[in-house]
Amino acid sequence: MKRKKLVAALAAIGFGAGLALSSGPAGAVISIFSPITSFQDDNLDFVVDTNGNGVLDTGDRIISVLEFVDSRGILAGQGPNLIGPEELTGVADITIGAVLGDGRLVFAASSSFGVGVLAGFAPGTAVALWTDATADLEVANAACGTRAACLLAAGLGAGDPLYLTAGFFGDPDNLWISTPGAGGTSIAAVQAGASGTSFGTFSFSLSPGINNTGLVLLDQACAPFCGLGGNGLIPILGSGNILGGQGLVAAEWTARSDSDAQIAVPEPGSLALLGAALAAAGWVTRRRKSGK
Repeated sequence: MKRKKLVAALAAIGFGAGLALSSGPAGAVISIFSPITSFQDDNLDFVVDTNGNGVLDTGDRIISVLEFVDSRGILAGQGPNLIGPEELTGVADITIGAVLGDGRLVFAASSSFGVGVLAGFAPGTAVALWTDATADLEVANAACGTRAACLLAAGLGAGDPLYLTAGFFGDPDNLWISTPGAGGTSIAAVQAGASGTSFGTFSFSLSPGINNTGLVLLDQACAPFCGLGGNGLIPILGSGNILGGQGLVAAEWTARSDSDAQIAVPEPGSLALLGAALAAAGWVTRRRKSGK
């Protein structure tokens, strides 16, 4: 990359300035905080019961529509900042790859098996996020409509600017695991459960695939939710709760969920040092070319 382009890219992620800052394609208003930014979302989830037994087990898929509400940092005064007026929305599609002896469910990306709504992305893609200048997704009470309509409003096939994909791309620390609570493996029980009742928790440690955020994503500790054989570091991690689907149309949605996902970005000071080094390198290059 040419020096001018790299300096411009650094400026886009807060070079020489304090954070918060906006990231993503032109027009997106998403506040990013250093060193850690957490994103809050509300989701709709549908279980594809592949063997029709009414129980969450190996081979079942979960399709989710994600609506991000705000972003916030971990330091005092860092938000929360609402995301808007543009939207940050997304779609997830994961498959239960194994059920552990303690009942926990281990997920893989459905795209790894060539199936699911994200099968058009690289194998391993579990989540895709888009920005949208039109605020047309509303997951509360499935106001976005049918599952097909909600997936479209979330960005799938809508032609919206792609913000980020995340999933399983070869890092041994990649993991998506869920711990069901009471009744949490019964599809009917979850679907009938109150929207404020938790039927289980989940945690994920993912790698970025396509990154159009304009941000450098740093590794962060993922323990205790890391895959085996890695170094315990991952760029994207988070956790959430699975909530009851009472009031939702069962043919379209099974449950609700909410989650917090977080990323780490460079400190402004380190970006300033890097920018100064680049400027110095450019000055030396110019002197050499001029023979001075």
